[in-house]
Amino acid sequence: MLLRNYSLRVVLSDCNPSSQKVNALADLSEDISEVLPYLNTVLKGRQYNQGERSLTVKRGGHFITFWPHQIAITKLEDENEARAVVEGLTQILNETYERRDQVKPSFTSRPIPRPLDIFKLLPGKNCKECGEPTCMAFALKLVNDEVEWKKCPLLLTKEYEINRPKLMEILPDSVE
Repeated sequence: MLLRNYSLRVVLSDCNPSSQKVNALADLSEDISEVLPYLNTVLKGRQYNQGERSLTVKRGGHFITFWPHQIAITKLEDENEARAVVEGLTQILNETYERRDQVKPSFTSRPIPRPLDIFKLLPGKNCKECGEPTCMAFALKLVNDEVEWKKCPLLLTKEYEINRPKLMEILPDSVE
């Protein structure tokens, strides 16, 4: 077990003080630097910075950044959700550390998805069945993790089944 303990602080967003969401900072009792490249592989990290020793991932609608002695999490409802997310991350972190000899570490960042690349995989019919006025608006919400791809009923049809794996490649945070 790598991480044994942490202390949790729930804070208001500095960039948007009127937000109904809160952020959390978990101050870690141990240095987790050595497991970051393995977590990058396991969690399909978005940004890995070896020099700064940081990893940012997107998971469950939250941006999560790991540093050697801290984990920062955005867009939480309250302290209870913050504690639950940190407990889950602690478990993943410790499991990854225990299995690190079975995981190939990744020292690279993943390209940020572009809305136009996602748009090209959508039906392009602007049918509004997803709740958005256009397929481009839907693509933008997908990039920002504000909606799941399954909200587009046409993507669930046989006609567009070939596009689903391509979407999963571009949006690996999405659940199939």
